[in-house]
Amino acid sequence: MEKILICTRLFRSSFLVEDPLKEIRVSISPPIIELSLAPQTEYNFSVSFVNLSNMELKVKSSISPFIFEENGTLVILEEPDKWSCKDWIMLEDAGFTVSSGDTYLVKGRIFVPSGVVGGRHSAITFDINSSESVLGGMGVKIKTGTLIFVSVPSTEKRYLVVDSFTIEKNTSEEVIFSMVVRNLGNTYLKIEGDVTIKDADGKRIRTIPLKDVSTVLPDGKRIIRTVWRHPKPGDFTAYLKVNYGLSGCIEEKVSGKVGYGI
Repeated sequence: MEKILICTRLFRSSFLVEDPLKEIRVSISPPIIELSLAPQTEYNFSVSFVNLSNMELKVKSSISPFIFEENGTLVILEEPDKWSCKDWIMLEDAGFTVSSGDTYLVKGRIFVPSGVVGGRHSAITFDINSSESVLGGMGVKIKTGTLIFVSVPSTEKRYLVVDSFTIEKNTSEEVIFSMVVRNLGNTYLKIEGDVTIKDADGKRIRTIPLKDVSTVLPDGKRIIRTVWRHPKPGDFTAYLKVNYGLSGCIEEKVSGKVGYGI
């Protein structure tokens, strides 16, 4: 019985992880480390690992490259890609044991080499095993961790494009807008935005924020869907606005009519 859980959303304080049977329950803090470091700069960090289970846990820690799929799912890579900072990160402990109710501080350091530009990312991953076993000698296992983003100041090129903004579904119950954004820059982009809907006279009907969107990695593409529930009948135009840091902003629009297929 193996259960794999990876932190796919970027929280600021702590990240609670538990397996479906609630045999393993841990808290990781911080779940994300975001830094701006010049070349030849060293940064020391620590990650708090709290064992909230009723059993002792054995943990193996490592540095892993990762990507986000188009739907936002985090995938651990077997080999680093050009955007990985795996080689910049060192951990003091490759493994540790935590008793029930105890906290363990995982310490490490990041060193940015010379001659690098843009942004890099990797993850500190924790493979967690229970010291107890279940029937058949099969234990419970969870993978989780902390995401690390490092940017080199004054070398970032932030460039986001919208490949498409369309109406994916159009009924009297809901209208689904679908957009595809692509990061053509050399660093990760934190994006936010909304879809503003106006009627045929230009009067604003509703503004819907983009949800479950935070980070698009360089060379990455993201599919984002926004739902307009219980739409007002009639002609409309939807205006998309996407912000991606500093003065970066993209605007697109699409028109339709509620109740008619696309």
